[in-house]
Amino acid sequence: MKHLKIWVSVLLLLCLTMVSCTGKNGSGDGTSGTPTEAPTEAPTEAPAPRTKLKVMSFNLYGNDKKDDKTVNETPKSVDGRISTRSEKLRQLLMGEKIDIAGLQEVTSTWLNYLRGEEMKETYSVVGYRTKESDQGGYIIYRKDRFKVADKGVFWLVEGAPTKTDKHPDSNFDRMCSWVVFQVIETGEYFLFLDTHLDTVSDEVRTSQADVIASQISVLRKKVETNFGYKNCALVLVGDMNAEPQEGAYGVLSSYLRDCNTISKGTTVSREYSTSPGYWYCKDETAVRKDGHFIDYIFVNSGVRVENFYMIQAATNLCHYGSYISDHNAVVAEILLP
Repeated sequence: MKHLKIWVSVLLLLCLTMVSCTGKNGSGDGTSGTPTEAPTEAPTEAPAPRTKLKVMSFNLYGNDKKDDKTVNETPKSVDGRISTRSEKLRQLLMGEKIDIAGLQEVTSTWLNYLRGEEMKETYSVVGYRTKESDQGGYIIYRKDRFKVADKGVFWLVEGAPTKTDKHPDSNFDRMCSWVVFQVIETGEYFLFLDTHLDTVSDEVRTSQADVIASQISVLRKKVETNFGYKNCALVLVGDMNAEPQEGAYGVLSSYLRDCNTISKGTTVSREYSTSPGYWYCKDETAVRKDGHFIDYIFVNSGVRVENFYMIQAATNLCHYGSYISDHNAVVAEILLP
């Protein structure tokens, strides 16, 4: 009997030892007895989709008159009145689903239309007028997609004054309108600039391009300071009156990238004219190809260009009505960084 009690005591002691070593559930490390799975890395979140925009540059031809002239050696009366061309412009904007457009040669007659009932259902307008010519640089934008966070203007004179000024050799005062847009859906900010360089000489245009280039870092710093948004995207559009081999283009392309040269998809051959004047075409093969490529869309690094194309708005081939302007419209489909 004495020996039985001893064995019972020994067994109890062994059990207590096993519990203390293996833990409550016998796992050996004080944790659950269920085998522990190897730790897995947290799933990587897919990057947010990049904001896609369709942007346009279009010189609207400021004259408001009926032009009776010979077009490309074909007698044709062209109705150049803004009252005739304005509805065609609206059809173009809606048909191409343009988000933001920089417009040049916007006279008071054009501006009245852009701010009118039909247009303001979709677009809002911001911009400034030159003092001497009644022609301004105005930016229209889809008000359901964007809101204006800031805006301004500078004249294309050394020092970039914000009050009307004129290059001594320019034919009239030239300026650049700018807007800080915020994308309503995502909250991101970006800059959009619209300008129209001079016609008088490459020397003057190059000087004006230098002024624009000097303001790129200034404006981006403004966005960072005022909105806490670093390295924002920038889009510059305009009638530069300069072909790619000229100095003004060289200045701008050294700071920004020409959408036509970096597009991942469609591009436009530089043999075509973006400013053909009213041009009659019997078919697509008869469009003007004199290399007068002067209308551009530039972006900074980080902006991806999906497509770049031209709308034959200065011809009778335009799908939205013939002869909207003496310029063709250029369009870029871009993705913000």
